[in-house]
Amino acid sequence: MLVQVSELRFTTPQGQTVLEDVHLRVEHGEWVCVVGPPGAGKSLLLKLLVRECEPQRGQILVDDKNITRLRPNRLGELRRRLGIVPQDPTPLQRTVFDALVFKLRVLGFAPDEAEERADNVLKLLQLVSDEDNDRLISELDAPQQKLCFLALAVCHDPVLLLFDEPFEGLSEDGAQRVLDGLTRLYEGKRLAILMATRCLSWAQRSRARLVYLSNGRVQDRPPACCEVT
Repeated sequence: MLVQVSELRFTTPQGQTVLEDVHLRVEHGEWVCVVGPPGAGKSLLLKLLVRECEPQRGQILVDDKNITRLRPNRLGELRRRLGIVPQDPTPLQRTVFDALVFKLRVLGFAPDEAEERADNVLKLLQLVSDEDNDRLISELDAPQQKLCFLALAVCHDPVLLLFDEPFEGLSEDGAQRVLDGLTRLYEGKRLAILMATRCLSWAQRSRARLVYLSNGRVQDRPPACCEVT
């Protein structure tokens, strides 16, 4: 089991319970989508998995590591085994190829290997055409930017991808482009994917196992308010 969350509870400093007795499991190579309305705690759940914040109760195991008990250096090592796309990433003032190579060099890859990995992930995601190669990420359209951040998250071959709201703010065509990219990535690399979305219809079109989150708890069926395109 790659991710195992048990009896998870999170309460804000103001006393509001956001998550209560949440259980979640993700196997190696599995694609899971947490679906829920705004404010259900989906983004919070992803943040808890990388210990951006800590729960009041429960156990969180990621890659056989107890997140709540890891020392800072071990936590950094674990985070480097993950790929993370937050809900609102800031577009970089670099081309996507330069951004990929820069990240890989920072992670310790040799120049030739960094360029090869960057080229491979761009081909896999069918990300940019020749005329886009010299454009900054901030100049690309919304679906391309989503795919750019997806490429940045997976270029170092993580064991788990965390993707928050992959379809938010996109047109029908744009959401399909992102879903196609995710599908090619899943088929090409078979890494585990855990994504969170309010868009039930797009989650259902994916190859993911769906988990429903509402009122702070995992539910058996989708809330009606998740019927968002």
